[in-house]
Amino acid sequence: MRKTAHFLALGGACLCLAFGRQAAQADTTLVSLHGLTLQGGLDIGGSAFFVPHANFGAGSYAPQRNGTYQRNKSPVYGELYGKPILTGQWALGRGFTVIGKASALGATTLGDGDAEEVSQTSGTPRSVYLEEANLGVEMPVKLFGKPNTLTVLGGRQAFAVDDGFLIGKGTYSAGNRGAWWYAPRFAFSGPGVIKLEGNPVRADVFMLESNADNDIDKGYDRPKTKFVGFDVSWFVNRPGGHGESTYADRAAFVTLTYFHVREADTSAHYDYSTRADRQGMNVASLSWGGTLFPIKQLGISKNFTFYGDFVSEQNSHSGNGYKSVEAYGMFLEPGYRFSMLPWQPSLFYRYTRYSGARNPEGSVKRSYDTFFLYDGKRYCYGGYWPGEIVGMYLAPLSNLEVHQIDLTATPPVHLMNPKDSLKLGLHYYDLSLLYATGAGLKAHTGRHISDELDFSAEYTLNATTSAALAGGVAFSGPAGKALARAGAPAAYAMPDLGHHAGIIEGYFFKHF
Repeated sequence: MRKTAHFLALGGACLCLAFGRQAAQADTTLVSLHGLTLQGGLDIGGSAFFVPHANFGAGSYAPQRNGTYQRNKSPVYGELYGKPILTGQWALGRGFTVIGKASALGATTLGDGDAEEVSQTSGTPRSVYLEEANLGVEMPVKLFGKPNTLTVLGGRQAFAVDDGFLIGKGTYSAGNRGAWWYAPRFAFSGPGVIKLEGNPVRADVFMLESNADNDIDKGYDRPKTKFVGFDVSWFVNRPGGHGESTYADRAAFVTLTYFHVREADTSAHYDYSTRADRQGMNVASLSWGGTLFPIKQLGISKNFTFYGDFVSEQNSHSGNGYKSVEAYGMFLEPGYRFSMLPWQPSLFYRYTRYSGARNPEGSVKRSYDTFFLYDGKRYCYGGYWPGEIVGMYLAPLSNLEVHQIDLTATPPVHLMNPKDSLKLGLHYYDLSLLYATGAGLKAHTGRHISDELDFSAEYTLNATTSAALAGGVAFSGPAGKALARAGAPAAYAMPDLGHHAGIIEGYFFKHF
């Protein structure tokens, strides 16, 4: 494979896992005695995929034990996972509470494995690993005369800033871990996080590390990264909401985030890689969202939203082939909900840009590192991966420009009970490289990767049960075909490439 193969898609879009994670959980109480409460729960999820004419006809190459590859022109695969969860609370009085959580996660990938050009989960991988294991204390504090909650939580834990554009996932689901697309693993390792939850200001101080293991992940993992930093948010609550602890309850917010990478894997595996050169890096982000500029006369007070994020990555003491790092990533997303129309359609446009360089092996690394990107809690389909076909399996998440348009609507139909819902969506993506040469392609190749149109139908039975079906087609540009040619294993004859690729997929989630 070409040396710039690390620029390929990061994979693993947990497109709607947030349904179960952010909703009220129907956990079973196991113990309730003298202020001590222990509860148990179980998450299960599954997905299935058919990817016709994958990677515009290049197909997906499954590594074999003898070192060869088996090409699948139209991969078919599925994923399953289960996660038992134990949570505990011990009320000590005066508002002090000891809290803790432990969970494990078992997952497998079936069939041909994911449809990346070199599949990361072929060969029916299966695994069971520890997910969360943490212990901490919550206590009331007063700042500036207002009540706040201070939480100190140590150990393995899920942690996200806003909806995860920069920090959201601490464990990658590739290789022998399985369930690459569903990506059900989130936890970072400790030491831990200190949270100050007030209204209208909340903040976190964190010292965490990613759970990376290239032996388990067959060399596809990201560098093991230890980092320390903080985030602070000003927010406005939705009516009855708790934005200090729940992102979805923030009607508007502005967040400043900073972290420093204390230590990272800098082995030659990451030379000239989009995810290299982390050690010593300083990362800063300014993000915002919701109804920031309410104008009631124009209907902006409840219908117009504007989200965005700008991330700067700087490192003057770099390595892995570079002398320094100067990179950025950003998106701007205005949206509008037509609340006066039947089905209340919502429309948003998102412009995303990940920096890149004309020369991937120059002295300054300008390719954007997505770090701990999570697909986003605000949307299911239409997250930060630019499309279910090209953005998922072929395109890079650096040196990239994306124009995205999403239209969703909720018809007034109920399939199983009066409170269930069905959301329909159309999702369009226009992908282009910033610099063809930065992706290892010839200068005259052209920038355009693809156009893609996806359709989704998302069904929510209740707060603990959801499912979805989606389908789509992508049309290749010159850069898309060139990426497909360059990503195939060396010494394998490239089949004739076409102008389209497709997908049909479905998934379910259930919390017990």
